[in-house]
Amino acid sequence: MKISVIIPVYNTEKYLKECVDSVLAQTYWDLEILLINDGATDSSPQICEVYAKQDMRIKVIHKQNGGLSDTRNTGIKQCSGDYVLFLDSDDYWDDKEMVKKLVNQMEQYPVDILNFRYKKYMEDTKQFVTCLKSVEDIKQQEKDQILERLINEGLYISSACNKLISASFLKENELYFEKGITSEDIDWCARMLIKCKSIGYNNVEAYVYRQRSESITHTISYKNIYDLSNNVKKCVRFGKKIPKETKFYELYHDFAAYQYGTLLLSNTLVEGDKARIKAIMKEMKAYSWLLAYHVNPKIKLQYYVKKIFGYNNLIRFLKLYTKIKKY
Repeated sequence: MKISVIIPVYNTEKYLKECVDSVLAQTYWDLEILLINDGATDSSPQICEVYAKQDMRIKVIHKQNGGLSDTRNTGIKQCSGDYVLFLDSDDYWDDKEMVKKLVNQMEQYPVDILNFRYKKYMEDTKQFVTCLKSVEDIKQQEKDQILERLINEGLYISSACNKLISASFLKENELYFEKGITSEDIDWCARMLIKCKSIGYNNVEAYVYRQRSESITHTISYKNIYDLSNNVKKCVRFGKKIPKETKFYELYHDFAAYQYGTLLLSNTLVEGDKARIKAIMKEMKAYSWLLAYHVNPKIKLQYYVKKIFGYNNLIRFLKLYTKIKKY
């Protein structure tokens, strides 16, 4: 079983070696490592070329800058592996057995998508923060049964980097990332959820998601809110194709509701563009019915605040919440 590791590279010279070294350290050998240079302007391209000369499994692809989605899409189209892992070039894996553990489960219980855990590394404080709870591996059950467990435990998240995915599943269903948007993982994960026939979970926690103070993920702008709102709309549109009488309809909308709740909370963190942001949130009031799918405790709280006090007061409540949390 060949595993393609897709690593988009853009101006991460400070972190790139740790990232690539963590892949080369894996005890599982049958890897294809795609270093995709997205028009980097620092020394990242040269670092990639040095690695390619050192290990025959590494392939470097140079392309014009097109953003993270475009770079990941290039990786999907050009990979030759049976399964795909995504790794951002400022992140790394801290368990040499990670790929081996995932492959062992995939060989015994093959699925379209095998989810696993991740943790955050807070660069400012040099602390690790566990993000997903530890549960036993989830293997041979029906899709809805496993998905219900994943949704209830908060283990199916909108991230490309905590999933081992069948390459043929991605290509046959044309599951590519939308270009030019932020939060590109959301509608991609929603589409995968609908298209997949099988899903699983492995408890390994080896992906280290670096939280850099200068990272774009720390800055929430009007574009972030605009793209988030469009992702919620797309999730709802996709959901219309699911028969309402099915269990999957409810589970899928629990996932969509979490994205909606994230939008409401993110709205409170934006500074500036108040008029445009207000217009978006006024429009998104029409989607507040999603909060009725509140298996997640945070979404349940939003649901009851909205039910008792109304949508506008929910927004005020969330602004107060983020202000108190900040201090």
